[in-house]
Amino acid sequence: MRKYIYVVTLLLLAVLEGCKNKPTNAVAPTPQVPLATPQIPPVGVNTNTTIYYGTVESALRNYLTLLKNFDTDGIVQKTYPTLFTVINEQHFREYISTMMHSKDIMIEKYETQITDFGHLKAFSNGTKFVQVGYRSTAKIIFLNDNLYNNTNSINFLYDVLIHKYGKENIEMNVANRSLKITRNEKLIMIQHLNQEWQFIGDTPEYRRLYPKILPYEVLSNLEG
Repeated sequence: MRKYIYVVTLLLLAVLEGCKNKPTNAVAPTPQVPLATPQIPPVGVNTNTTIYYGTVESALRNYLTLLKNFDTDGIVQKTYPTLFTVINEQHFREYISTMMHSKDIMIEKYETQITDFGHLKAFSNGTKFVQVGYRSTAKIIFLNDNLYNNTNSINFLYDVLIHKYGKENIEMNVANRSLKITRNEKLIMIQHLNQEWQFIGDTPEYRRLYPKILPYEVLSNLEG
């Protein structure tokens, strides 16, 4: 039963959907700053804005490559740092490592495609942020022959997955003991004073943490 819960948890959470560990030795979050004044964008087409969005897209593609490669150090480096005031960084690293080195399942392929860019919002204190979306496809191979080795357990897993992700997003190959999950995912990209873009997941799990970790101007202007 433990192994069943373990594998299903891996499948349902997937990479960086949200760490559900309770904060361990959490540090008090930095006091929130007052709401900054949004900068008014110029009227009409601005080629500089187009170029700037190009740099944002490039930063996002680089981050998605880190996810694809399960690059633990790179992912942690690009994660919005105040997340680690409420979530233990070592647990976060171990979570990613578990996805790579599980003896029960193997993620054979993880591919992403950018699907959405929100409005880039800039503030007078040098903070910028944008909400983005991407579609991920993970192909998972069951390595442990004792897992999902009968019709009832396979059907139960399939029912759980189609309930969470939709029937059209789940492909199960019983003969090859493989599973493909396609999901629509969201991120928030944040930049301070033209430094590197940093990322945090945009899920219900993460949103419960936002009041403790996001700058007030970002928190007050989120969409969705």
